[in-house]
Amino acid sequence: MNRYDRLQTLCETPGISGNESLVRRYFEAETGDGGDLLHDNMGQVLWRHRGDDDKPAILFLAHMDEVGFIVADITAAGMLKVQNIGGWDPRTLMAGAVEVFTSDGRCHFGVFGSVPMHFLADKSKLEIKDLFVDIGAASYDEALNDFGICLGDAIVPKCFTHTVPDKRRLFSKAFDDRAGLGAILELTRTLAEREHPNTVYCGGSVQEEVGLRGAQVITSLVQPDVAFIIEGPPADDTLGLSRPQACVGKGVHLRAYDPGMLVRRELKDWVAGLAAEHDISVQITVRRRGGTDGGRVHLAHSGVPSIVLGVPVRYAHSHHGLISLDDYDNLISLLVHIAATLDKAMLQRILG
Repeated sequence: MNRYDRLQTLCETPGISGNESLVRRYFEAETGDGGDLLHDNMGQVLWRHRGDDDKPAILFLAHMDEVGFIVADITAAGMLKVQNIGGWDPRTLMAGAVEVFTSDGRCHFGVFGSVPMHFLADKSKLEIKDLFVDIGAASYDEALNDFGICLGDAIVPKCFTHTVPDKRRLFSKAFDDRAGLGAILELTRTLAEREHPNTVYCGGSVQEEVGLRGAQVITSLVQPDVAFIIEGPPADDTLGLSRPQACVGKGVHLRAYDPGMLVRRELKDWVAGLAAEHDISVQITVRRRGGTDGGRVHLAHSGVPSIVLGVPVRYAHSHHGLISLDDYDNLISLLVHIAATLDKAMLQRILG
């Protein structure tokens, strides 16, 4: 199995916030040899690999969860009302296919439907409260007893992964943040066979999409000296901007700012310089909305210098996103060079 097959498996594995266990198990099974697996009580995982020195402790972190839904109610007609887990644009959902995972281990196919437009007071606006998932049940009792549906059951988008022939582009779901998690997974496999002047922690966090909850806990376990938050951030090359900042196929997303974190200039400049030294294209971005696990990590202890790197994703938080496999390869290469280069002396230069 190659790195793209592993990425596809990660993307297709269901794992909404609070239900990340299948993703965690796959990550654990595919990490590189020679590392220690660490866990916490939230279901998070860390692969620790000791290099030539205990310091600096470097954290590479991606979140395992994806956006989705849970069953919030069952109507008399057997339709499933939903509570969104993470941010969704209702316009992307109508007639979208989903899988409903029951607590007794069954999986049911379903599709999103809505109150017919004829009965909506405001026909210009569709809200999640107007939507339901139809699994083919004919009544409340049938959904409950025959299908085994319970309140809180996870509802995950069903995707159809597709590689664009000869273009090295991939359609799938959950690139936010399985693209980041996949890159970290490949880093573990590389570091298992290479020397590095530090100790590396490669982690999968939980519940990022519902408030960055896992990141707050995982930093207590690691106590990192520096952190790299690896993401599948939204591309902006479909917005008609004269100068888009994050285009699919034009390099690694390197974030200078978002509302949750101001990136230390010295760290940004060092990463950008390291990328240039190794002919890795990066795209420096400023994001006026949104945030990442970095918003929690950089505030831990006495402060943790942190930066967000990632693979630009079109149509993030929808049934199908699109990424460039060239961007994915470049991200992995950049992470390997960071791990191979960042020693005590370099960290002191970054800290000023």
